[in-house]
Amino acid sequence: MQVAVEGIVETLRGVPPARFQPGEVCARLRGLLLDPRTLQPYLHFAPRRYTRNLIYRDAIFELIALCWEPHSQSPIHNHSGQLCWLSIQRGALRLENFKSLDGPGPGDGIRLVPNGGLARATEGALDLQQGENAIHRVSNPFEERAVSLHVYSRPYDTCIAYDPPSRTARVMKLCYHSIGGKLVDDPPEQLQ
Repeated sequence: MQVAVEGIVETLRGVPPARFQPGEVCARLRGLLLDPRTLQPYLHFAPRRYTRNLIYRDAIFELIALCWEPHSQSPIHNHSGQLCWLSIQRGALRLENFKSLDGPGPGDGIRLVPNGGLARATEGALDLQQGENAIHRVSNPFEERAVSLHVYSRPYDTCIAYDPPSRTARVMKLCYHSIGGKLVDDPPEQLQ
């Protein structure tokens, strides 16, 4: 089912705050594909990396289009205890989950172990990350661009990024490449 970007924003705005929970939002996002014409203004790509493009944000949720160049990836990160839904809109992505043996961090001596995921999630796939131990990495190891739609509830501006070789976990500030379809001045070099 294809839906206009404005339609999914209105659908999500219609969910009462107390019901903005995994089952309710999964039901609304499952099988959802956005009309490419209405999504196009929010698709901004950058060489050798991925971009975070804000579509909508209020106190309950934010809706972001992530644009993935081939061979780009996020750092391993958490979601600050918030809910995160990821819906693949175009292409394919690798979704890797991790478990911390030493708590979510930040700090030193943080050990991560693989904890499942999908080697190749394709258009229409839906993933949910929830809780303090929701640690993952999203990547596009493939040869074609990909686009994913992310719903975060509640919105957050920092997360913890993990570096397994050094066993460290540090707070990372989150940035947008574009807001409402318009590029921000001097988009950041490193994005989460």
